Amino acid sequence: MYTSLALSTILLFCIHGGLTIDCPKSSANWCDNREIAQACGVVNQCTKYVWAVGADNDRVNFTLYYETLCPDCRQFISTQVWQAFQSISSIVNITFVPYGNAREVYRPETQLYQFYCQHGSDECYGNLIHTCVISLYPNTTAHLPFIYCTESTEGDVETVAGKCAEKTSIDYNKVTSCVQSRVGNQLQHLYAVQTESLQPPHQYVPWVTINGEHTEEMEQEAESDLVGLLCKTYKGSNPPAQCKKNL
Repeated sequence: MYTSLALSTILLFCIHGGLTIDCPKSSANWCDNREIAQACGVVNQCTKYVWAVGADNDRVNFTLYYETLCPDCRQFISTQVWQAFQSISSIVNITFVPYGNAREVYRPETQLYQFYCQHGSDECYGNLIHTCVISLYPNTTAHLPFIYCTESTEGDVETVAGKCAEKTSIDYNKVTSCVQSRVGNQLQHLYAVQTESLQPPHQYVPWVTINGEHTEEMEQEAESDLVGLLCKTYKGSNPPAQCKKNL
């Protein structure tokens, strides 16, 4: 509500001839302050990844780097991640980064990024849809059911996304507007930067980090028993019932 109101105020101010704030070309500066984040369309991402880091030390931070048409990613999301969300969401922050093995090229003539994806243009489109849904509906309880629906349903990307949006109460008109906008392009670039900044660099997808770390042992355990791994990692004093079963 606040973000939408603030953005509307900025747009109204610009229409009446007020000063505008340009989005810096370097993504390193996008989260310098709320006004710049507004101009770049990344308030939700800055809030989640930069400004609020360390705000909750008990919850496990689980991040999934994936691409929308990767068979292994689809399987992992529709089984392990979905099960974790349903059973232990109270102890984990689940973050999705839809980019994977894609690459990007900046086109000066359009001042936009062009993306090339492992599974073709349909996957790039699917990645962008997920990117916009996550931005428009930053609460995990809102965007994860949509992601699960699209990743567990076979069919044309556009058709499946539209049906899943209707099923999960996502306004698909807003999603489409985002996908076709410069803001959507910038958001996808932000995920590219986040993915390419991984240490160690990602070698495949799905690629998981837990509390910012990645090991091969962690990856293998996540793919076979994500709930068990997250329960084992949780250091808080109020584990959910599912974690007690894993003790």
